[in-house]
Amino acid sequence: MRRFLTILTAAVLVLASATAFAAGDDDGDEGTAAQFRPRPVTNSEPRFAVGIKAGTLGIGFQAGTGFGKRVNVRGGANFFSYNDSLTEDGVAYNGTLKLRSVEAKLDLFVIGGFRVTPGLLLYNDNNVAATAAVPTGSSVTFNGVRYTSSPADPLRGTAAITFNKFAPTIGIGFGNLLPRSNRHWSLSTDLGIAFSGSPQFALGLTGSACVANVCQPVATTPSVAANVEAERVKIQNDLKDFKYYPEVSVMFGWKF
Repeated sequence: MRRFLTILTAAVLVLASATAFAAGDDDGDEGTAAQFRPRPVTNSEPRFAVGIKAGTLGIGFQAGTGFGKRVNVRGGANFFSYNDSLTEDGVAYNGTLKLRSVEAKLDLFVIGGFRVTPGLLLYNDNNVAATAAVPTGSSVTFNGVRYTSSPADPLRGTAAITFNKFAPTIGIGFGNLLPRSNRHWSLSTDLGIAFSGSPQFALGLTGSACVANVCQPVATTPSVAANVEAERVKIQNDLKDFKYYPEVSVMFGWKF
């Protein structure tokens, strides 16, 4: 009996030792696995972002993506309309400013959030259109000749200022639509110019102009039509230096 108990005790001790060794070995394996298991790596490269902007090109939206740490490509569209009227020198004007453009930008980050941003206005439909009416008895001057609006057929017309439909742009800015961090929102500013070319001025008049109580249709009287055209050319020449359109904007963005 004593011999049987001795054998049984030895067997229990051996079994307990084996179990403890196995448990210790498993713990060691788990510790080693935990130590060498790679941690999940956060992908800091942004995939896509959108933004809402407001500035001298109007109110619009942007969408973009990033390439590497220092380059973004983005594009968007801008819209805005504004109507106003005034009376000057007896002439009543009603005008509309329309801003319509589609743009593409390349953000090249120099240091931190400061960047240089070349781009293109792929579609530039920024323009000013106006109507003019000269009340009966009021006077206007075309090419130095003073005319009076006919009582029977008052002077009236249209005018427009347009720009090149395609325009390169260059600018600087601060802020990143696609932050290279865990932050999703961003605030950016842009300052630049669009090389939109010298403005084109169009002027069209109808009605009759009177000189010394002699009234003649402006559209079909060669001398009057020539003076109107000379006035149009003069105004266009006055506008030729305005071939650089300023771009100033603020944009709020969200990165996905």
